[in-house]
Amino acid sequence: MKKLVSLVSLILFSNIAMFSFAQSDNDIVLEVANEKITKKEFIDMYQRNNTNPQKKIIKKDLQDYLELFINYKLKIAEAKHLGLDTMPAYIEEVNSYRKQLVEPYLNDKTVTEDLINEAYQRSKEIIRASHILISIPTNATPNDTLEAYNKALSIRNRILKGEDFSKLAISYSDDPSAKDQERKDGQNAIKGNGGDLGYFTSFSMIYPFETACYNMKVGELSMPVRSQRGYHIIKVSDRKPAPFATCSLAHIWVNFNEHNSAEECKRLIDQAYEMLKNNVRFDSVALKYSDDKYSAQNQGILTSQKVVTMPLEYTDMIMKTPINQLSEPFSSRYGWHIIKPLSLVPVGSLEQQRQSIEQRIARDVRSYRTIEEFVRKSKIEYGFKEDLSKINVVTDLVTDSVFVGSWEVPNNFIGNDIIFSIGDYSFTQKDLAKEIEKAQRTQTPEYIPTYVDNIYKRTADRKIKDYADSKLESKHPDLKITVDEFRDGILIFSITDRFVWNKSITDSIGAEEFYQKNKNRYQWKERADATIFGFYKDLDLNKAKKVIEKGIKKNKSNDEIIINLTKKLKIKDEPSKYFDYKWGKYEKGDNKVVDSSEWKHGISNVIEDGNRKCFVVIHSIIPPTTKLLNEAKGIVTSEYQEYLEAQWIKKLRDTYTYKVHTDVFNSITSY
Repeated sequence: MKKLVSLVSLILFSNIAMFSFAQSDNDIVLEVANEKITKKEFIDMYQRNNTNPQKKIIKKDLQDYLELFINYKLKIAEAKHLGLDTMPAYIEEVNSYRKQLVEPYLNDKTVTEDLINEAYQRSKEIIRASHILISIPTNATPNDTLEAYNKALSIRNRILKGEDFSKLAISYSDDPSAKDQERKDGQNAIKGNGGDLGYFTSFSMIYPFETACYNMKVGELSMPVRSQRGYHIIKVSDRKPAPFATCSLAHIWVNFNEHNSAEECKRLIDQAYEMLKNNVRFDSVALKYSDDKYSAQNQGILTSQKVVTMPLEYTDMIMKTPINQLSEPFSSRYGWHIIKPLSLVPVGSLEQQRQSIEQRIARDVRSYRTIEEFVRKSKIEYGFKEDLSKINVVTDLVTDSVFVGSWEVPNNFIGNDIIFSIGDYSFTQKDLAKEIEKAQRTQTPEYIPTYVDNIYKRTADRKIKDYADSKLESKHPDLKITVDEFRDGILIFSITDRFVWNKSITDSIGAEEFYQKNKNRYQWKERADATIFGFYKDLDLNKAKKVIEKGIKKNKSNDEIIINLTKKLKIKDEPSKYFDYKWGKYEKGDNKVVDSSEWKHGISNVIEDGNRKCFVVIHSIIPPTTKLLNEAKGIVTSEYQEYLEAQWIKKLRDTYTYKVHTDVFNSITSY
């Protein structure tokens, strides 16, 4: 669609020169369909597309431009009259394009760059941490939240007094991975991690948790850290430079869950290790012993692995084991393993990773920081005022029916008190009540004051963002110009397609009538009905010419002549590698090989054409004649479109009023 806008601009703004202002910028230079165009607007549009290298105005060019501009505005007026600007597809396309344009204005560049640099610096270091999670229910009251915080704080104090972190994690953590996962038969399938999350880097964990870990020292115990999952007590046990961004390795895994006992798993991994030491191929051993059936079918190889996708023991062992060397058997909570590192891909430069990091930030909760910053600045810029005490009246109205999606704003609720205002926009109690009614759904009941408060916060941020967003065009004229041009460009395309382009294709009767009235303009010059035989190899061209001549005398088709050439020249491979033909009707200048012939009936001598040698057979010389409609389809369609547009413009000028203020127009002079 951008191409369409460029097309419209090209049509409107060719032959452009620079201008000075002889009169007031706000003087009206033109009125079209009740729209008044100021001198400044007219000149600005002219100047934006100035391609005149001398920057001088030629009055004739200016007059031509004025006529095009009037036509342009008339088409826009007609499109709006027909309601094309209210069509859902039009609105969606404009909004989608505008959304792309305003994104840089909404996202604070400094915040975005800080997030990119933060994520990149973190990617160069891996952290090993353990945590104890005290979850907070979705329907939490302030007391529930406080209780969870105090519980987390109590556990932290017990750790500080010397109690074992992993034992407390097994007993109290709401992260199920901390505990052993039991089978139905009572045997342990997977041992719990005791809160140990292994190694990770940026984007591996939820953002608040990640940030807390990267702000801690090894051995440090955090205060309760709040995330969307609850409160975390975190202990960092290791942090070091990332040994790789991704790695490829071959491995054999004997899974505790697939065998009767840990002893059996140890016996099997030892057998596998002995075979490998005796130079049995890794892929054969993996196929026999590994319980990772997916990789076992691929020589035991895992590609593009990251520290967060592997047991922490793998990371440690990879760092100890040279490339293409075997590790000794080692265990994890999943079983026994042997690995052979194959390749390590180091962490790339910031520029190499920038695009990937930006995309991940856009999908991550940390992206909210840019919107938060936009909202914060907007509050300052537009004079945000807030009275949170006004929310209580709304809270008192809401009942538990909101959690089954059946609550309604009471009919007698006035709610005129303003909760917040920004610029010339006010958000009232009634507005909040309507937002709650609209947002309700069937869900687990929550503490109503918290529920209302959360909806208010989300709504307030959205309304503030939308308000500031709506002011962007007035703050940034270039943005307004771009959006308006795109908006008008789509309308111009749609209306022109309806009355000109599509009509010229579908109106076959009209096109036929236009052709019949103008067919004397569509003439063939003298043409040669000719076949070009081209030869690409070192062949007997005298014999080839005789074969062609004989074929012509016997009225053989070109395909039959090619078959005879294949036989007579004893071609055993694909004939097209040696020769081919092209038939057509050619005017002078259409084909240089035909032009090089004597342009008379019969076969030419050899004509050189780059790497091939040719014979031209002139079957006949066709005298000048009128082109049939299908032969002149392209130019007829183009000229019919011009005709339709001229008729359409005439009708528009008869339908709508327009007026040029000549004194203002004539005051436009060049620099």
